[in-house]
Amino acid sequence: MEGQYTFQSAPRAVRNTNRKKYRDDDMGESGAGNIMFDPRVIRGNTYAMPVPVRQMQMTQKMGRNTRKKRLSKPIPRSSTPEPVPGRKHTEAQTDNFLEELHDKPYEAEISTQTDHLLDYPTAPLFKPKPSGVSKATEILPGDLFDFDLEVEPILEVLIGKSLDHALMEVLEEEELKELKQHKADFEQKRNTRLAEVQRLEAAEKRRVEEKERRIKQGKDFEEKQKAAAEKAKARLLAKQLLAGAEDVVFVNLEKEGKIEEPIRKQVVEGFLPWIMEQTRSRLQNSAAARQTITALMKDAFVKINEEVKQQEEADRIAAEQEAKRLAEEKLAREKAEAEAKAKAEAEAKAKAEEEEG
Repeated sequence: MEGQYTFQSAPRAVRNTNRKKYRDDDMGESGAGNIMFDPRVIRGNTYAMPVPVRQMQMTQKMGRNTRKKRLSKPIPRSSTPEPVPGRKHTEAQTDNFLEELHDKPYEAEISTQTDHLLDYPTAPLFKPKPSGVSKATEILPGDLFDFDLEVEPILEVLIGKSLDHALMEVLEEEELKELKQHKADFEQKRNTRLAEVQRLEAAEKRRVEEKERRIKQGKDFEEKQKAAAEKAKARLLAKQLLAGAEDVVFVNLEKEGKIEEPIRKQVVEGFLPWIMEQTRSRLQNSAAARQTITALMKDAFVKINEEVKQQEEADRIAAEQEAKRLAEEKLAREKAEAEAKAKAEAEAKAKAEEEEG
């Protein structure tokens, strides 16, 4: 491009002929006075990827440390033998050249200047080259189409489609509403039936448990009665055996002279009547207890039957009321649906009359 300067030669460091071969250790890294030796100065193309200055500084520092360590390491030499008595070793200059030593190295200031880089000019807008021959014509009103005439079928289609779509949406909403109502009715019926089944199951469970308890009580009562009867039989048998043996024993004892008449009199008049009275009282108590238990069982059975009948009657009344309520709700819903349908038909009829008008 014309008017733009380009630098062809790559930048290089300026060589200082007056620079010492070695630099002093106390100068540190501040001894360099030329910016070309400054690690912060980036060399090369300015459009290239920037060089990581921190990494480059660390690399240079590591190289310097390695070089210092290598230089500070003593060079292994062959050991000199000890001098003979009366003499001593003296250091001598054995190099082939002399080096002039200075307290401060020679310094010189050198400067350089580079031209400013020019920015790229803005690219011009692309304009395609025209091709062909331009022509013109005149179109009078009404030559191509009449807007009012041509737009009528389009509007009819758009309006018809909009009405159909709106009607479909209304029907879908009504259908969704019916489905939701049907689902709610079904859930209500199912919950009612489930509650009724659970109630019947609980009632049947209570009846079975009551029946088992009553059967167990009856069996226990029968076992007690049987045990009491066996005891009575055993007592009667023992009494009969003792009654038959008593005469023989007493006769024999009387014959032998071992029982006197006063003892027999006390036994016959005191002990035996007391035994009979106690036996009679216990038998009467057992009979009274048996009669009392029988009366209590009859009363309990009568009361349970009455409660069951009352519960069944209450359940029947509740079921009739629920059926009546459901019938009223269904009648009201059908009436509302009929009114909504009549209203929709009236609105459709009114719209149709408006369109015809």
